[in-house]
Amino acid sequence: MDKQAPVRPDQVSGDIDQRELRAIFGRFATGVAVVTTNVGGELYGMTVNSFTSLSLDPPLVLFCVHSRSSFLAALDVGSTFTVNILSEQQTDISTLFASGSDRFLKVNSLPGLGRSPVLTAALAYLTCEVVREVEAGDHTIVIGRVADIGLLHRDGAPLVFFGGAMRKLRSHR
Repeated sequence: MDKQAPVRPDQVSGDIDQRELRAIFGRFATGVAVVTTNVGGELYGMTVNSFTSLSLDPPLVLFCVHSRSSFLAALDVGSTFTVNILSEQQTDISTLFASGSDRFLKVNSLPGLGRSPVLTAALAYLTCEVVREVEAGDHTIVIGRVADIGLLHRDGAPLVFFGGAMRKLRSHR
């Protein structure tokens, strides 16, 4: 298998319209999660739809965060974060953690491994240790090794982001 060098921003055509690209990205449905961390007693949290599993052996996940984010500034290799997977009833929590004000005063959470908040209403959670951060364009890819997991609500359906909006899955039975 041939390996290619990564594409640098100066190698990409300047003819791509960012609005059109955003619309195309919006045609790909993703799950929605809230990533949380606790640094020195200060709680951080943000809504993401860029979360994915990376490896089962070792157990790795990743999410992407804007490089100027205060959330990213709080993370270091070795620190912990928790990915809280949201249910279709949690659009309000998604909006809350995307907006940035008094987030943790308005949700129930418990301190998980490394004191990263676990949102008790989430479908499931994964608490991870940061093993690597990779700069990529205007974002940073945060890779974490899964250290703790929990399935909190077995019967819930996931919240989905599609076409620029939060959605519920429709049953096709």
